[in-house]
Amino acid sequence: MQPPLPSPTPSWRNDTYTAISPTRPELNASGKTIIITGAGSGIGRETATAFAAAGAARIALLGRTEASLKETAAALPSSVSTSSHVVDVTSEESLAKATGVIGTWDVLVLGAGHVSTPSSIADSNFAEFWQSFETNAKGTYASLHAFLPTANATHAAVIAVTTGTTALPATMVPGLSAYMSSKLAQTKLIEFLAAEHSNLFAATLHPGMVETGIFTKSGAKAEALPMDKVQLPAHFTVWLASPEAAFLNGRSVWANWDVDELKAKAEAIQQSQLFTAGINGWPFTP
Repeated sequence: MQPPLPSPTPSWRNDTYTAISPTRPELNASGKTIIITGAGSGIGRETATAFAAAGAARIALLGRTEASLKETAAALPSSVSTSSHVVDVTSEESLAKATGVIGTWDVLVLGAGHVSTPSSIADSNFAEFWQSFETNAKGTYASLHAFLPTANATHAAVIAVTTGTTALPATMVPGLSAYMSSKLAQTKLIEFLAAEHSNLFAATLHPGMVETGIFTKSGAKAEALPMDKVQLPAHFTVWLASPEAAFLNGRSVWANWDVDELKAKAEAIQQSQLFTAGINGWPFTP
């Protein structure tokens, strides 16, 4: 379909397709250990299913509620070794316990997120506003700080779920200052991560318009744009963690963008600041 928003690819995806299918041999995750935060529902649960389909050996499910994690584990095939860990991603102690049990990993998916009740800065509830930064910014840092020491020393991948609408003018997303600002901070953390570790791939992913709890709480309307199937970001994550996506290291991308058309732009992306956070209009060339 035609892109409903500005897009670097002529094709706009709302559902999964062959190039990102987790059953593609090129995306095989055989023998790999996958860690997913926010794995109890929605995109996190579907991402676990996608990596299982890709042949992952072990999947560690992290979330706040034991019952929902068990539901996700029950949905995965018995061929995959699963473990559930009730954690608070803002707690160093909580994450350390999970790290000690899980051990070495290959892919870390940071799917935990929080959106504060939409409000102007002046009218916001202090604690509710700051919770977005606690979960989205501090939670990202705390998870990275806890798990980086046990990353596969040869190659590992970190995929953080963000929102691509951080690129929109503030006037287009009224009341979402806490969510957008905290997610922009998350994006910059992932850019630094990619710059600091030559043996690690890191990127942020906008999952598209998927009806999750965060989507509903943000005040977004399903009729505003074409809605996306939850399999789209889940399968895109599997592709993003594969060697095919290496040219997107340190970048922020949208699940709606066609990966074959993105690959055609690989050289231009790598030689520029495309898909990184910066100041509009500042003509910086690396």
